[in-house]
Amino acid sequence: MELKLLTAIFCALFSWQVLADEVTSSNSTNYNVKDVLETLEHALAYHDEIPTLDKSKIIGRDQRSALEDLDDDLSDLIELFESEVLIDQQIQYQKLEQRIAEEKVTRQKYRKEVVLAVSDERSLASKLLPGETLKSMVAVSKADYQTLIDATDKNIKAYKKEQESTLSAIRSEFLAMQIDLTTDQIDVLMTSVIGDEILTMTVTFNALKDVVLKLEQLSDQSGEDLVYAKKYFGMVVVLYRLMDKIQVEFIRNVENNFLPRLEELEDEGKAAIAESKKLISDKVRVETLKNNIESNKETLDVISIYREVLEDQLDKVKKANELNHKEMAVADNTYRTVSLSSAVVGLITESANNFSRLMSLQIPDVREFQNTEIRETFKILSGRINHKVK
Repeated sequence: MELKLLTAIFCALFSWQVLADEVTSSNSTNYNVKDVLETLEHALAYHDEIPTLDKSKIIGRDQRSALEDLDDDLSDLIELFESEVLIDQQIQYQKLEQRIAEEKVTRQKYRKEVVLAVSDERSLASKLLPGETLKSMVAVSKADYQTLIDATDKNIKAYKKEQESTLSAIRSEFLAMQIDLTTDQIDVLMTSVIGDEILTMTVTFNALKDVVLKLEQLSDQSGEDLVYAKKYFGMVVVLYRLMDKIQVEFIRNVENNFLPRLEELEDEGKAAIAESKKLISDKVRVETLKNNIESNKETLDVISIYREVLEDQLDKVKKANELNHKEMAVADNTYRTVSLSSAVVGLITESANNFSRLMSLQIPDVREFQNTEIRETFKILSGRINHKVK
């Protein structure tokens, strides 16, 4: 019996080391297995400690402090699962978006100068000096500023082409995680206020499936040693908690921050329309006021689309979280009562299937925009929501 026990322990430790030396080759799920397993083991210790503590104590350790420590470990796990490739691509997309916005502001300034300029022909200095910066410093004629406008148009076109390549690269990463979105849908996702959280959710949950498979291997190789087998299943229980943490934070952000802010913007738009209608009765600059009304109506239409995007994803995550709570309760109960190491592999396999099902329930289903104007208004709204929330 002692020989069997030692063999099981050796197999478990050896298997752990083999898996720990691996780093998954997929770009979208590229993490250090050893660090993940060590953090999971650390988190499991807090999870096991919680039932042994008082719910609340004025002095000393209680369930709340243990839960805080567990939550810290879960946050560490999220960081370990982060995809550097996707983060870099997202940053690249945002930088290009900023550059496009800056070029548009510059172009608008030049268009104003074209109207104000007196002479038509290009100036000699503008012809001779290289680069947009120097040309802008000496520009005086309509032709000078038109040359600069053409240059900004060229820059915008180049940035958008580079942005399309970035979106295609992000789409490839999503496809590797079995999520099929068009580049237009990913563009909506990247510019929405929930984009960062959707990326975190997608990458983390994709990694969870991979980790569970590794825990299944470890459990299978632990032989008859219940202590090790049970520990691996306990780590799966921690992964349920991790999924719950991400889902709950997403739900909280959408319900408490993003949707209320969207409602504020809707109220502002309705108030602006009401004011314009009231001013029309004075019969002063009627056409301008009518244009203002139409512009605000278009914004309200995009707000409606935005709300649909947020509520659809919120509904998906809520349903997945409800199911996750049930699965987590069963897994936790089973973890505390399981007495046969041979049963653990099957339990972990079942959990792997559950994670796949939970992930499929919340795959983003993002609508595409009908035209450029809607897309631009959507981006502007995202900026206004984020500015208010931060």
